[in-house]
Amino acid sequence: MSRIAIILSLPAEYNTSSMLRCRAIIQSLISLGHTVKCYMPNPDKESKYYSTAETINGCEVFRYGRVIKSGSYAEEALSAQRKSIKSVLKVIAYRVFKKLDVFGATLLYLPEKKKICEDIKKDAFDILISFSDPMTAHMIGKYCKRHNRSIRYIQQWGDPLASDTISKTAQPVWFRKIVEQSLLKPADRVCYVSPFTKEEQQRIFKGQASKMIFLPTPSLEYEDEKTRTSGRLCLGYFGSYNSVARNLVPFYQAALEVKEADFLIIGDSDLDLSPADNIKIIQRVSHDELSRYMGEIDVIVCLMNIKGNQIPGKVYHDASSIKDILFLKDGEYGDDIERFFSKYDHYTFVNNKKEDIIKAVNSYLNNGVPVRVPVSDFRAENIARTLISEK
Repeated sequence: MSRIAIILSLPAEYNTSSMLRCRAIIQSLISLGHTVKCYMPNPDKESKYYSTAETINGCEVFRYGRVIKSGSYAEEALSAQRKSIKSVLKVIAYRVFKKLDVFGATLLYLPEKKKICEDIKKDAFDILISFSDPMTAHMIGKYCKRHNRSIRYIQQWGDPLASDTISKTAQPVWFRKIVEQSLLKPADRVCYVSPFTKEEQQRIFKGQASKMIFLPTPSLEYEDEKTRTSGRLCLGYFGSYNSVARNLVPFYQAALEVKEADFLIIGDSDLDLSPADNIKIIQRVSHDELSRYMGEIDVIVCLMNIKGNQIPGKVYHDASSIKDILFLKDGEYGDDIERFFSKYDHYTFVNNKKEDIIKAVNSYLNNGVPVRVPVSDFRAENIARTLISEK
């Protein structure tokens, strides 16, 4: 068994898609018998992502950084009581930083790298793993590898940097490629959660291509799950749907027209969708609340990104459910992604167009909802084992 150091740049207590993936893999490494130590920042307990229900059990945790209030830098500047030149400049500087920054607020954790590195060297680990997003974890991992040459270094990426088509940063692609190349170079293995992202990254970074692999996001565990036996048909979309990344409008428009079914939409967004008699709109909820809502729906709705080859984590997360997943195809990789997932016989694919979605919902109403067999390929234990394998 190995001794594994894991670097995160978000706390394990955050209920985000990225942390769902990280927690599942880490917990599986522990259950496989490996000794694991996690290096992660202190949580902001006021954050909307914080949940006391989320944690990692069975490993030592090394906390770093101070507790940063959500959006504190912007809020301090924008709420300044005195309209002085200093406060105005502070607002302008913050907005410029947000446009140019490619790592986010977690970049403030970078000075902690020396302390983390010294602790990793002291404990003589065999393997070092850094998880993104955010990518600050890879920056810290790069530093730790440089000062601990014998350790085997593995990177697990959520989104790439240079080819991230929904990034809001104003940094040019050529600059992001330089940054990404510098992060990839020290790794012994680089893992991506989309086979199409892996292929594109191999084309962009040919010198690093041989160490890149695809590993799916782990599915979640659904214990004693049962199908509903009564009530109106209910479809649920659970997840963020900011318009820069995903277009939920066709689904919403279809819901307005199919009065015979109920629709549940839960998640963060910049859209202001109005509820209706058969449509419930809810902001982000806790893990326990989400589990309760999951029991109230018959069909899980998953929406592809507008651009790019990244695959939403939800496609993998819910593959262990017996509920049908209505897969709304979008973007230039829609057909490729359908071909990849259609072999698992767990998804109903339709184009992200109002008319196609209405046809799919009417098919459920007329023919019933198929009961699916959980997909075993996405089990966290198998993914964790492959992640650290020598092959």
